[in-house]
Amino acid sequence: KKSIYLAGIGTYGSPTDNNKEIIGFGAEFQYRSYLGKGKFVTRFPIYLATQLIARRIWEYNRVSNPIYEYVNGYTQYMGENYTETRRGYTIYYGGMLLGCQLVVNQIFTLDAFFGGGIRLSQIDGEKSFSRYKNLTSLDYSGVVPRVGFVLGIIQH
Repeated sequence: KKSIYLAGIGTYGSPTDNNKEIIGFGAEFQYRSYLGKGKFVTRFPIYLATQLIARRIWEYNRVSNPIYEYVNGYTQYMGENYTETRRGYTIYYGGMLLGCQLVVNQIFTLDAFFGGGIRLSQIDGEKSFSRYKNLTSLDYSGVVPRVGFVLGIIQH
């Protein structure tokens, strides 16, 4: 009827911009309550879960500036000067999920879920949570929908 779900989160990515890299880690906790009464058994158990997520993410931006010199009346390419900036984020999320768990060959579980919650993001060095950002920003704070699936392994 009830279960606890714990997961580690690893993040590594390079968005469409090749000069940007995102690295991070986090943890997720869910307290699941399976719907149904008494010894109600079904092939597809449906659950309602409260969840908490904490993450730490760093965004690296590399900027290259070409160096040109004027030599003997001609402009000559001399190489590039690279600079790198790093920005850190701390992200907290709390919300509710409705999900369904499918057991495959008594070896794997597949959870499909949807729900939503509130996300609070803070940039390193700032005293308060971010405000007035769009949903796709790393430092977005506000209501966030959540849809996904999780593949698990059953230990006997």
